[in-house]
Amino acid sequence: MTISDDLARDAYLYGYSIDEAYKFLYETTIEPGRPTNEFQLLRDLADDTYTDHPTINNDTLHLQGWFDVAAEPVVVTIPDHDEGRYWILHTMDLGHYTTAMIGSRTRGTHGGRFLFAGKAWDGVVPDGIDDVVRSDSNLIKVMGRIMTIGGDDLEAARALQDRWTLETLSAHLGVPGPDPVVRQYPDPASTSWLERVNVVLADGTMAQTDAAWLEPLRPVGLEAGKTTFTDEQLEAAERGERFGIARIRELAPSMTNGADLLGTRADLQDEPRELFAEGTFIGQWGLPPVESVYVKVENGSDGLPLNGSDGKRYRARFLPPDVSEFWSFTAYALDNRLMAHNALNRHSRGDRTLTPDAEGFYTVELGSDAEANADNPSFLPIPAEDTYLILRLYGPSQAVQDGDYAVPTFDVVDGP
Repeated sequence: MTISDDLARDAYLYGYSIDEAYKFLYETTIEPGRPTNEFQLLRDLADDTYTDHPTINNDTLHLQGWFDVAAEPVVVTIPDHDEGRYWILHTMDLGHYTTAMIGSRTRGTHGGRFLFAGKAWDGVVPDGIDDVVRSDSNLIKVMGRIMTIGGDDLEAARALQDRWTLETLSAHLGVPGPDPVVRQYPDPASTSWLERVNVVLADGTMAQTDAAWLEPLRPVGLEAGKTTFTDEQLEAAERGERFGIARIRELAPSMTNGADLLGTRADLQDEPRELFAEGTFIGQWGLPPVESVYVKVENGSDGLPLNGSDGKRYRARFLPPDVSEFWSFTAYALDNRLMAHNALNRHSRGDRTLTPDAEGFYTVELGSDAEANADNPSFLPIPAEDTYLILRLYGPSQAVQDGDYAVPTFDVVDGP
């Protein structure tokens, strides 16, 4: 059977999010020898020095890492938080689907105890567990977030970080536990995306859940646990990657709202794979729209890309969006989707760092001359290169989720 360009591309678009998740696992945990089932704490707000994955926020401290529930479940205990502080325990499987959103939007200040298990686990849930979360993959990405504005508030947020605990079920119960599952992790430097995706599909129940997607892609070699391929399949995998990446990059400029790109399996299982892949490309590990809407702003009022070169400046004046938690703008360089260095180490502006005027309007100003604007709280530095903003809307109203919020326009301005 000849493998068509369309079939090869579709296979890659299916596997893209899985492979990107696996590569992140390998690069941040397996290769540096970090353990699973331990929180990796980011003790400062992410800035231009953070390069592990694109488009991370500049609003919260993070507790990240990986749960491994192949041998047994894990239990996470979260303390109560202070009033008005956003927090969330967000988990995603290796398919890039959200499996849990446990936080202030739904629980207010109240923490709790939560058990995470594979879909196939049939053990007894102990007393004192507030909720059980199931995953199709045995390896589960965790991103805990605790809001802070930095400064004096940073120590309070760090103290809360220290009180989040993660333990295996056996350790939680104080009994001997099973031996952990030993895996062979394929090195992305010497393996194909096809092999890596198949290894992931075999580690849990993802292949069964995705059977309807996988069946028509079988000629390309997508099959749980399969690691040997024909020359034709390997050639199709290379061809599919070229065409798939081209399609993702073609879609990127028109993807201004994350509502169709990020979510749970219930939200997105039957949606086009190219849009799902786009969600990974633009905002890997991003939250679904019920928790946070992400809106990308790329152009100024002149229709050109935001760019701080030659002293160019922008200003937006707007009424705040309808959110229950908070909102913020963060700036990223377009070429690598990371925050760019500036003299103020200021990368976001929002309702916790800005003050509305007498009419309730907020103002955000953009430009590359950070030092000259150090005393201007409305100023958000952007680099002297093409830039985009992500407007994060945490706890968005239904109207915001439906796209009814009019995103502020950044007018090109002359002079102060």
